[in-house]
Amino acid sequence: MSAAADRLGSLLPEQVAALDAAAAAAGIDVLQLMEVAGWQVARCALAVLGRRARHVSVVAGRGNNGGDGLVAARHLAAWGLEVRAVVVAAPDAELRPMLARQLTAARGAGVAVRLGGGEAVAEGRAGADLVLDGVLGTGLHGAPRELDAAAIEALDGAAVLAIDVPSGLDAGSGEAYQPCLTAQVTCTLTAMKAGLWTPSGRARAGLIVVADIGMPRTAWATIGLSPPPAIRGGELVRVPRAG
Repeated sequence: MSAAADRLGSLLPEQVAALDAAAAAAGIDVLQLMEVAGWQVARCALAVLGRRARHVSVVAGRGNNGGDGLVAARHLAAWGLEVRAVVVAAPDAELRPMLARQLTAARGAGVAVRLGGGEAVAEGRAGADLVLDGVLGTGLHGAPRELDAAAIEALDGAAVLAIDVPSGLDAGSGEAYQPCLTAQVTCTLTAMKAGLWTPSGRARAGLIVVADIGMPRTAWATIGLSPPPAIRGGELVRVPRAG
């Protein structure tokens, strides 16, 4: 493992899942981590936007990655940005309880949220200075399915900040399935993902920032790993481009 990976981590998807499970067993549930993750993604988005016009579109999948995106949308709206969001789902879909809860909270914070597919995503990104990609995360192990694929294709050419990994990228191997987003920036959570160190991962991820979300040391110890020493203090840590 390189010195950079020693400092920033190199998690496989199964290790990400094991960390979440260990945190939950310690009393820190996914919702708590999701709140911090979404706040960090919002901070990263604000840093990317700088003083430019701040119109943000969020594209949220149906899993935890989508929840992170909706939390980020809520914070960005609270900070005075114009935010709209699309949850990639059929309009009459029954969402998982945690995602439904985040959707309600985002709407309550003034975010315009709709459910839809590629057409809704294309309409939602129109005029946006930045798009937050929360379609697919570290659990992907094959080509995106039809609804998600259409959403990814609708974001082609947009200025994208990917949450955790660009949608369509295998977080373990770095394989770019078809379709796969190419992001301007990727805000990856907790630690670097193994696939982001690969040439394919680096090419798709753009500038990579690792965000501390407060994963407890006890969870790391439970799965037999040490937390990456560079990820601490709530910081957003840029990954050297040379990797």
